[in-house]
Amino acid sequence: MGALVTLASKALEVVPGSVASCTVTVKNTGTVVDQFTIDVLGDPGAFASSEPPALSLFPGAEGSAVVSFAPPRDAATPAGALPFGIRARSQEDPGGSAVEEGVLAVGTFSDTFAELVPRASRGSRGATHELAVDNRGNARLNASITAADPDQLLGFDVQPPGLVVDPGTAGFAKVRVRPAKRFWRGQPKTRPFKVAVSGDDGRPIVLDGTMLQEAILPRWLVPALLALIGLLLLAAILWATILQPAIKSATTQALADAGFTPIPSLVSGGGGGGASPAPGGGSPSPAASLAPGASASPVASAGPPTPTPAPVGNGVPQDGRLAADGSNPPSAKFTSTFYMTDLVFANPNGRAGTLQLLRDGFVLITLRLENFRDLDFHYVTPIVIQKGQTLSFAASCTSSGACDPSVYYSGFVRP
Repeated sequence: MGALVTLASKALEVVPGSVASCTVTVKNTGTVVDQFTIDVLGDPGAFASSEPPALSLFPGAEGSAVVSFAPPRDAATPAGALPFGIRARSQEDPGGSAVEEGVLAVGTFSDTFAELVPRASRGSRGATHELAVDNRGNARLNASITAADPDQLLGFDVQPPGLVVDPGTAGFAKVRVRPAKRFWRGQPKTRPFKVAVSGDDGRPIVLDGTMLQEAILPRWLVPALLALIGLLLLAAILWATILQPAIKSATTQALADAGFTPIPSLVSGGGGGGASPAPGGGSPSPAASLAPGASASPVASAGPPTPTPAPVGNGVPQDGRLAADGSNPPSAKFTSTFYMTDLVFANPNGRAGTLQLLRDGFVLITLRLENFRDLDFHYVTPIVIQKGQTLSFAASCTSSGACDPSVYYSGFVRP
């Protein structure tokens, strides 16, 4: 018992997406009626079919079937020579089944898809597009990429200029677009261009792209600068007319409420109330000459400070010198009310130590001697020494040598 299988053609050719067929003849070499099922073995069996799928034959009889191969047009369909076998499987005697072999040549096909992302870009100095190339065919793709614009107003840089893409995969390239000429101001200008992807079949895929070239200076820059200048002018006006006078007034009032006579150079920061140069050379400002911890404002030692009456009219000028070296007295008692407007401290030998100016034992100013050689103060609001009060001077030197600091005072008196 058994079967005999014969193929009309053992070599077939087919292109994916089409059908190739061959006739199969089966002879029953057994002694009983038998049914033979037609099977296709090998890789082509995945897309093969038989019509009819089975033959019922009497002993010694023959029958024919048509086997068709229809590979799909897909990247997963392999290209090249694929061997196959056609088997006639006996129902009555499986061991008597027969197989006949052949070869199916599957051809190649191209199916390329390309996309430019983004299709439209914008920029003043250039823009970058990404090119995606999909190989939907069943053969390796060797693609070259070129770009051009009809008006020759753009330059291009394609990296890489060529792609090798396997079946069922994608390749990517970057297309850098830059304008040949730039402009500083004005409306944006549209620059069209084309990107071509050429494969092995020589039929290019052409993609349209656009670059919107913008001016180097953005349109909002000039209005923004004008608005900023306006805000700065408004801030300067507010500072000069409202904030600065309010701060000065609040500082002066706070010092007055605390019972101290304000030093104008520290309150107003200069101008008519600042420190003036001492005779014989320039001196640093009080703020620059004081050592850490030293004070240029009165420091209460005992009792409240004497109130300062507002002077009326002109007084008689008066000045003097207090010293610790015996050349001048260290104190002066006033027989009339004295309005002190200027003080000049001298430390010619640069000794280190402490100097204090007192009014009836009340400390008006404390200075560090090592911070200056000469230092002057000028007061718009005078320091008042009442009639009968004493202005005294005390110095303590910690460095070797003669302790010879002194102070010059000047102002005017009223009876």
